[in-house]
Amino acid sequence: MSEGRPEALNMEVDGPGLASAARRTQADLLEALAVAADSIADDLADRLGMVAWEREEQIGLAQRRVSALSDGQGGRIGGAPIRIRERREQPLEALELAWRGLRQGRPVHVESEAGACPAVYRILRDMAELLGTPGLTVSAPGRLDHPRAGWESGGVEPHAARVALVQADADLELAAHVLARACLRRTGFDPRVVHQVITVGAAELLERNLRRLWVGARMGLVDDDTAFAGPVDDARAVRFLDLEASWRARTDVSVVCPGGRLLRPGPQGRQFLAPALFRAAPGAFEDGRIPELLGPMLLLRPVEAEGVGGVERAAAQAEALLAAACAEGRDWMRFGVPPRGSVAGRRDRQIHGALLAERLPPGLPEPRP
Repeated sequence: MSEGRPEALNMEVDGPGLASAARRTQADLLEALAVAADSIADDLADRLGMVAWEREEQIGLAQRRVSALSDGQGGRIGGAPIRIRERREQPLEALELAWRGLRQGRPVHVESEAGACPAVYRILRDMAELLGTPGLTVSAPGRLDHPRAGWESGGVEPHAARVALVQADADLELAAHVLARACLRRTGFDPRVVHQVITVGAAELLERNLRRLWVGARMGLVDDDTAFAGPVDDARAVRFLDLEASWRARTDVSVVCPGGRLLRPGPQGRQFLAPALFRAAPGAFEDGRIPELLGPMLLLRPVEAEGVGGVERAAAQAEALLAAACAEGRDWMRFGVPPRGSVAGRRDRQIHGALLAERLPPGLPEPRP
């Protein structure tokens, strides 16, 4: 069932019946996702340049999220119809949100941005037929002016770029590996990318860990099981190289690792990039205006902690810088023991602990013994 007949728009939907049908057919959704896994992986490689480990992670995450939906989740049965949007840069995220709404007994319509994962449209179109109710409808990819465009939005919410804060008590090796993953994933063009890191105190040890990862990160073809990230298209490569050159020319930053184009040839229309790492001088960017950072580049912003009470003063200043950097809607992440009284929300992720080598993706240097 796709758009359906116009009169179906006003058809009363049996909320409990829709919820029951969604529960009954959830296993069929998981089976359809498993059957389509290979074609989805090929699409993620061709369209978004995802390497093998990230494709597996993306598909596995979608399967786990759907599997985690349980009876009684979401409160009362029934509610206003919702519209879910599958986003090009955030593949498969619409599946769990759509099925959550159906299990709540809410009519759901799923639309897709142009260039979004085509498997989501195909799977949900087939599931709409299997459900046997008018509760699930889908529109063809790229069509956002369908009759249900005015329904309440139920996601997918766009991811935002993030800013990181490394506290004085953070595990710096853990922070370096997580930052490498956050900055270099999808060669720096992931929507959740981290381009700025604020550090409490001098950043020498963190910088050494990052330099090792920046130099050792393996860029390879999308079907290379040992690659951490893949090539980017020519337009993105040109933009990155222009910005990287402008950053290297600045007098208020130091170049820790110069970026550039790797000499090895990429596939047609794509290039491999070497990531860039910069360190801001003390007092730089105090006005909060930071030039554009794009692709695989990271800016370290140390906040000096000197004298008696220096760490406390630096921590307060770093928090102020973090708030200013996120004022335009960016998310943030902190490394270290959670500050007293802090409450984590959607935009705030606290990372505390030690590096677990068995959870590291391929293509990054192993932790030091």
